[in-house]
Order: sequence, then structure tokens, then C-alpha cells
Amino acid sequence: MKRNLPLAVAAFAVFALAGAAAAEAPPRLSGNIAFSTKSIGFIVGVEWGSGTATLRGGRVLQLRVRTLKAGMIGLEAVSASGRIYNLDLRRPGDIAGTYASIGGGLTVGGGIGAQRMKNEKGVIIEIDETAQGLAAKIAGAGVAIELR
Repeated sequence: MKRNLPLAVAAFAVFALAGAAAAEAPPRLSGNIAFSTKSIGFIVGVEWGSGTATLRGGRVLQLRVRTLKAGMIGLEAVSASGRIYNLDLRRPGDIAGTYASIGGGLTVGGGIGAQRMKNEKGVIIEIDETAQGLAAKIAGAGVAIELR
């Protein structure tokens, strides 16, 4: 019996975590986002740009985008567009915040990518991006979005 106890506890933990994940509500679409950025880096990369968020109901927010990338070398320009989830339309300012993103990539001439990011207020942004330039990046990036 004692030998099976750790297995039983592990099985219970797996089922409990699976149940909690299944109980989480699916993200609700709040609008669309589009922005463009330019970045330069040698070991640490800095990215800056601007864009817009078009919320359900037609409200348009002007955005400023800043990124700090660890492990980037090169120059690139990125155009991104995607969807915004879980933004309470009564509090559009909640789109502002710091979003965590992890990934890597290589841009030689042109490249494409996708990211899913979440901020501290629970707002999720999924983007598809195209890049032009010559850059390599590995490790994480922090994306800061501010209202203009």
C-alpha cells in the first residue's frame, strides 16, 4: 500500500490540474490590434513602435509599443496584427501593461512569426508578424503597451 501511495497522489494531482484547466473560461474576443515596430540590438535589443487597437463596437485606441529583447543581434522592422482577448470594454485602459513573451527567431531579408502574450490584468494578445531585416534572437522579450 505504501508503494502505491505516491502513484495515487500523483494521479490525483494530474486529474485536479486537468479539471482546473478545463474549468477555466475560454478567452472572449475584445477586438483587433495592429502595430509596426523597428528594433536594433547587440546582445540586448530595443524595439519601439506604434499602432492601434480597434475594439468591438468600433472604438479605436492609439498605442505605443516598446520591447526589450534579451539575446538579440541585428536590425529589423516588424509589422504585426492580431486579436485581443479578455479586455473589459468598460475599462479599455487595461490593454496597457507589460506582456510576457518567450520565443526565438531568425530574420534574413524577411520572416514570419506568431506570438501569444498576456499582461498582468489578464488581457491576452495573439499576433501574427512579418519582419524585414537581418536579426537573430533567442530568449524572452517583455512588451510594454501604453495608450497614446
